[in-house]
Amino acid sequence: MLISNVNEFVEADYQHIRAAINYLKSNQLADITVGRHYPDRQKFYVQCLEYGTEEIENFNFEIHRNRLDLHYVVSGEERIDVGVRGEVTAISEYDAQRDIQYVTEPTVFNQIILHSGDFVLIGMNEPHRTNGKVDYVSSVKKLVLKLGR
Repeated sequence: MLISNVNEFVEADYQHIRAAINYLKSNQLADITVGRHYPDRQKFYVQCLEYGTEEIENFNFEIHRNRLDLHYVVSGEERIDVGVRGEVTAISEYDAQRDIQYVTEPTVFNQIILHSGDFVLIGMNEPHRTNGKVDYVSSVKKLVLKLGR
C-alpha cells in the first residue's frame, strides 16, 4: 500500500523500493540488532528500533526532505499517522544531519495499524508520527529503511 497525493508524487523518488523489499525478504530480520546498518549505502540504510508503544498524541509529526521512510514491523503492532493533505507549520528547525523537521498536525491524516510483517512507505515531506499504541502497549521491533534519491 502506498498512500500519497497525486500532485505531490515524484516517481523518481521511489526507484530504490525494489532493493529495500528484496532486503526484507532475504534477511533474518529478527536477528538484526538495534542501531544503524548499511547493507546498500547507495540505495538505503536500515535503522533498527525496539520500544514500547505509547499514546500517539505524545509524539509530534515529522517530515524528511531527502529520504523516504519504509517502516517495517518485525514484531508487535503500532499505529502510525500519515498526513497526505493540508498545510503544516514547522515547530522545529530542519536538522540536515538527521534529515528531520517536526511540524504541526496536518488537517487531514490517515491512521495506519501495522502488525508483524506489515510495512508502510512514507514519502518525502509527508508528515507522519509513529510509535502509537493500538489497544494496549505493545513491544515493537521495527526496521526503518531510509531510501535516498
